[in-house]
Amino acid sequence: MTARDPLLTVLTALTLVFGGCGQKTAQTEQPASPAAAPAPSAQQPAGQEQQPAGELATQAAPRPALAASASGSASSAPAPTAADFIDEPALKDVLFDPGRADIGRNGARIMRDNVRWLLENPGNLVLIEGHTDYKGTREANLAMGERRAKAVVTFLLKEGVPDTRLWTISHGSDQPVCPEKTDACAAKNRRVHFKVKKQ
Repeated sequence: MTARDPLLTVLTALTLVFGGCGQKTAQTEQPASPAAAPAPSAQQPAGQEQQPAGELATQAAPRPALAASASGSASSAPAPTAADFIDEPALKDVLFDPGRADIGRNGARIMRDNVRWLLENPGNLVLIEGHTDYKGTREANLAMGERRAKAVVTFLLKEGVPDTRLWTISHGSDQPVCPEKTDACAAKNRRVHFKVKKQ
């Protein structure tokens, strides 16, 4: 386990409690190497994707980017809901390799452009949505989406975007931008998407 794993464990436990799922994520969430990533596709992703989608819509809520450390310093304002945020065309999606949550060279270029916009528009809260392709279990996909969102948060914090503006949510594979079960669509779905809300 790494230093990040306690936060991931807490977030995963909350997902399991509210999602009504009994599987452990830690065992299925490990496809960090490209060789391990294709293995989950042998499972039945279509059934997993369709069955819990309604559950996810009712339980998914944005969380402050630094939920663990900010629990004592939360503001008195009501927490926003995912519906409060809207798409901002200036903020581009960051794409990820299969089973990976690190931001590559192209992703870093996109992130620098996104940072520039965010710093020039300080009156916006930012929702960072983590997404995955259809392969793997729902639990593993939710955890991977969370890891991708956290990687983006780390990048934004290092570039000077205040943590008080950042919110995260993981949709896993439940909200694909491309619905077909093809490699081309899977590549588009492995992403972090940005939405904004006026403060």
